[in-house]
This record gives sequence, C-alpha cells and structure tokens, in this order.
Amino acid sequence: MVQKRVVLPKKLKLDTIYRIGPRNADEKYYWERVDRNIGWITKTEQEVLRKTVIGIAGCGGMGGQLAEKFLRLGVGEIRIADCEVFDISNINRQFAATRFTVGKSKAFETARMLREISDDFTLEVYPQGISEETVDQFISGCDVVCDEIEFWAVGARILLHQQARKFKRPVFNCNTVGFGTRLFLFTHDSQTMEDCLGLSYQKAKLLQEKIQSRKASKDEIHEVMNSVLNGLVPAIPEYCAEESDYQNVIRLKERLFNEGKASIIATNPPMATGFLADRVLLHLLASSAIKRTAIETPKMPGYLYFDAAKMKAEIVRG
Repeated sequence: MVQKRVVLPKKLKLDTIYRIGPRNADEKYYWERVDRNIGWITKTEQEVLRKTVIGIAGCGGMGGQLAEKFLRLGVGEIRIADCEVFDISNINRQFAATRFTVGKSKAFETARMLREISDDFTLEVYPQGISEETVDQFISGCDVVCDEIEFWAVGARILLHQQARKFKRPVFNCNTVGFGTRLFLFTHDSQTMEDCLGLSYQKAKLLQEKIQSRKASKDEIHEVMNSVLNGLVPAIPEYCAEESDYQNVIRLKERLFNEGKASIIATNPPMATGFLADRVLLHLLASSAIKRTAIETPKMPGYLYFDAAKMKAEIVRG
C-alpha cells in the first residue's frame, strides 16, 4: 500500500510505502538553500538535479549520509529503503542513529531527520526494505540507484540489481573498508551482481533467509562472507607494520565471521559517502553543455579506489 502525504505520520506501518510530497513550494527558498552549489555547477544543471530521482537502498553508515548529501545538493526526489532498526553500535557512524532512535526503523528515522533539514522535496520511504513486492516501484522512475544494502543481505542486493537492469537504471555501489573505499558502477551491459558474487538470486535469497533466522551452517556463513569480500572487497588493506602483533585483516575476518559485524571506523563513511556522491553528481551532469575534465567511472568489473591513509588512488579497468 502507498500512502501519500506531505508530512510523515507519527506511527509507522511496516506494510506501507510512504510518499511524502513537498510541503514548502517556495521557489525563493529552494534557490537560496542551493545557492552555494552555483559556480561549480550552473543554474541549468541545478534544474536537472531538481528533476532527478535517486533511490538509496540501505540507510546505514553510507546510505543515510548519502540521502542527506543528495538532499543538500538539491535533488528533487529521494527514495530510501531499509527494513532494519538501529542498535547502539550504529551510533558511531550512521546519520540517524542517536540514543533516541535505538530500536527504531532506520528508514523512518532517516526520513524524519531529512525532513528536519528541508521539506521542499519529495521523499519516498520503504520501511520494509527491498523485497519482491517493493523493488519495481522503488526502481521505476529513478535516474540513479545507490546500493548500500547491508553486508549479509545478498538476496536483496541481487534482486535490486536484477530489476535495475530490467529498467536500465545505473547502480552505484560504494563501500567503506579501513581508511579506503571502492566504488563500482553496474549498468544493464556491465558485469552483473550475480557474477560479481558468484551466486544466483534463488541461492542468495535462501542463504540470506538462513543467516537472518540464525539457521545457517558455518559453511553457509563462510560462503556468503567470501562471496561478498571476493566480489566487492578484492583486497582488504593492512595498516599495521609487519612486525606488529595486531594485524587488521585477520582480526576483521574473524570478527565478521564470529559476530556477523564488520569493523567500520567512524571517520571513513563520511569520506566514502562524499566520494560516491561526487561520482553520482558527475554522472548526472555528464550530458551537460558544460564539458568537464572529470575521469569517467569505469563499469564493472572495473572500479575506482581511494585510500586516505595510504594516499593511494587507482582506476581499475575491467
């Protein structure tokens, strides 16, 4: 069910998609709040952004901050989807994670904070996340989709990518690993997420269900962990000297397998999110009359890599 409103309801229904229209239609207000963009982009390009629809799957460490950045950029419609609730450990990095939102819907609380920033845009909220019932509506009409689905939800991730290919919508995926980030661009004619992970949708869906219900065997947990790491994190950076007795890579993998949690330092998601948001902006303005010298984002299996600790940047061609 889709509920159309101009303000968020006080109580959330998990079976409902909320479409929250602009409450403030003041032209002067919009142009004043995006005024600092002008100079690096033109007013004509800002109009393009105002007509843009961006879907963000996942409202965690990357997704919530992405939504904020696209709102501040002046994007006209933002769609957010996440079926999880905040826990205390999310407070170190996630946009809407506070002591008051622990135990509450990530999608809904992210929506509340976005509307506190401004109410002159359209916001579509999917508190049930990406599923077979919601994915078509989530993607249809989007100009760009951002895949920030949580690590273990491989079924939802592949479903999102399958339907994006059907609608020929580009999907950007960006991660935060240590002090670095990798950015991937999936298109209808690039390598698929299924090939990237080495999983079919049906198998990924089954494995996700088993992990979420705590019925997965150790071998199944290893299979999902290795599929995601090998596909989207081809090399985990090591920041400790060889003679150190504290080795990042070993400890990170052990924690991920034993606790189901990835270590994410609080300072890195803002950097990685800004990197991704810049690349999405350049993608949206690629057909502008303004010719820029920006490097094009390679399609999968290529990617862009940047590490702030090592001061290393790479363009990996597929």
